[in-house]
Amino acid sequence: MDMSSIYFEPNSNLSVTDRDRRVTANSAADSSIAPLAMPGLVLGLVLVGLGVAALLRLGDWAGNYGPVLVLVAYLIYVAAALRLLLWGAVTVRSLHRR
Repeated sequence: MDMSSIYFEPNSNLSVTDRDRRVTANSAADSSIAPLAMPGLVLGLVLVGLGVAALLRLGDWAGNYGPVLVLVAYLIYVAAALRLLLWGAVTVRSLHRR
């Protein structure tokens, strides 16, 4: 690792984690896909709601297709829906803070 690529802010009052959050929020707001944040937020809410509604049928699907397959598919679906919801919420919030 080349030490010249590391940049330190000696007089900064921000902790390292606050600086990382600021950089992430600004880069998310400056992204070319930032205008899709609000539709992503709404779609994420709908997908999470459908995931909660799917809990009613999860037992039937586990009986028909196997519990491991259904559980893995459900967890991947919920994780993707929550990630979309989180991205949309963080990006919309950072866009409205400006």
